[in-house]
Amino acid sequence: MNLSKIEIQNFRKFKNVTLSFDSDITLLAGANNSGKTSIIEFLDQVINGRGKTFKSSDLPVKDTKDWIDEVFQELSAIFSENLDEDSTIKKIIDFLFPTLDNPTNHLLLPTTLKLTVDYNPESDDIRLFADYIMDFDPLINSFYFKYSLISKETNLSKVLSANYRKLKMRFEDITIPENEPKKIDYLKDMLISIYIDSLTEHIEFTDSSFSNCSSIDGKEFRSLFNFNNVCASRNLDDQNTDTTRSLSKNLISLSSHDDNWKQLIESLPDKILQRLETESITEHVHRTSMETLSDAITAISEANGGNTGDMILNIYVTEDSIKSLISQVTNAKYQIDDLTLGESSQGLGYSNMIYILVQLEDYKRSINPLLVNMFFIEEPESHMHPQMQNVFGKYLRTYYRQKGIQGLITTHSSEIVRVTDLKKIRISKSENKFKSKMLDLSSFKEEIKDDPVLDNLYDWFFEVGFSEVVFADRVIFYEGDTERLLIRKLATFQEYSKLNELYIAFVQVGGAYAYNYKRLLEFMGIKSLIITDLDYAKAATTISAIESSETSNSTISNFYKENNNGQIPTVKDLYTWKSADGNIILDGKVNLCYQNAVDGYSRTLEEAMLAKLTGKKAYEALKKSEWKTTRSDNKVSVKMPT
Repeated sequence: MNLSKIEIQNFRKFKNVTLSFDSDITLLAGANNSGKTSIIEFLDQVINGRGKTFKSSDLPVKDTKDWIDEVFQELSAIFSENLDEDSTIKKIIDFLFPTLDNPTNHLLLPTTLKLTVDYNPESDDIRLFADYIMDFDPLINSFYFKYSLISKETNLSKVLSANYRKLKMRFEDITIPENEPKKIDYLKDMLISIYIDSLTEHIEFTDSSFSNCSSIDGKEFRSLFNFNNVCASRNLDDQNTDTTRSLSKNLISLSSHDDNWKQLIESLPDKILQRLETESITEHVHRTSMETLSDAITAISEANGGNTGDMILNIYVTEDSIKSLISQVTNAKYQIDDLTLGESSQGLGYSNMIYILVQLEDYKRSINPLLVNMFFIEEPESHMHPQMQNVFGKYLRTYYRQKGIQGLITTHSSEIVRVTDLKKIRISKSENKFKSKMLDLSSFKEEIKDDPVLDNLYDWFFEVGFSEVVFADRVIFYEGDTERLLIRKLATFQEYSKLNELYIAFVQVGGAYAYNYKRLLEFMGIKSLIITDLDYAKAATTISAIESSETSNSTISNFYKENNNGQIPTVKDLYTWKSADGNIILDGKVNLCYQNAVDGYSRTLEEAMLAKLTGKKAYEALKKSEWKTTRSDNKVSVKMPT
């Protein structure tokens, strides 16, 4: 059985997103603060039973602000009526919750997680899930669950009652002008906390539409899953002063699950006790310690009526204490030739890799085929150089597939993205400071499968140079080194300083091929700049000849034809189109930039730069002596045309 899909509503930056999972490994890529960790934390809360840790920061920021601003005004009016506690709370409840007289719901939309679990009717044992079948269509081989955090009238009434005196005092206090804005903000925060304290988890199994529901006990629901994850923040040894020996301890923990472990240590407690008795260790400790304390104990016992009794020492050795001892005395070492190095010697990257592998092996032993088993890893690339990220990414992909483990890996490494199949990649992308969206590249692959040329192109080019686009705020497509060097130099100028605040992906692609990325740009909705050459006929040496010629650049021609009923453009048409901003395409997301008449009728970027430098038109012929003078006058160090 596999978790095939989750839908998240009203949790942090996710208003309403869907995340699908592959049967083995799924890669969730995204820039920092795009919401990758939020998804894992939410699943951990729901599946591992930590829903009660819900905090105000887990609510959507903008929705919460809009809600509290609306609710605050009404609650302020209610408290100003100076009613008794019960009447005040009743009016608040009647306002917030819908009734026959007031059908409007003034509550925040609930935080919800919908889960779809798929099974194979030919091979999966569904005995633990059989009671949760809601769809009896033989073609539907899925179970559906819905987790919600909702506020109920009784819960909110209790929380309001517990905080009533504080609330009443705060509302009375804000009528005093001094520091009123701060007092209002504090009171709003208090109201949000009260609302959160009233939330309770509600879990249901449902049909495929999530509309026909039946409640399920939280403990029963969680017993259906075996979910574990490696967090991005993990303790690793990389310094000589670090005595935690986390790697050593994890290796011991992994070994303790081996079938032979108990056989090896079950007799150790008795052997240790026998050895302690043989060496009279207990007797020695008792004698030396009691001699020191005997006078004090006698004096104190007299004050206690002589009922203190004699103190004895008893040594109790268990298998757990043996395991603890082994963990404390075991050190992981790396042996290179005849030399050994400590576990911190290989750096954090290597320690991080070993730690993750140990956790994976440990989890593999707990897999239960009757459950939904999932193992998530946050940012496995931590502390690794690019080549190591690349190799480790390939290894994890193979490991999950061969071991039959389903999981999610989050990353902001272009190297790990590069070695992952396009159809296995999901992208968490910030739309603004408070909202993120989810892009599913498996859906994109499905959209283009009928175009084998385009399908193969994306598979090949994504590995070569497009992985950076996943994390980019903007994309610049360029043809050659001239464009690349110019753009990077311009980005250093003060007037373009905002470019340095964005992550810009630079993608080198010829003018004949940039059009092929239209579908992906539309899918991702990312703002892009395509810098390409007009490339009209070289034989054109007059303005009329230039304007009547056609471009050989298929990207320019194809975009123009799409916007002009299939008409093949002349250069004059393209000049007019650009002057009217027709080259701002794909709903204003993409700027298709090429040479215009104001660029001296040039056909390439290099010609446009020379035209601007010399003040000459591109079609104007210059003698060799004139080129030499131009180079000298303008202090140009590069070789001029001959």
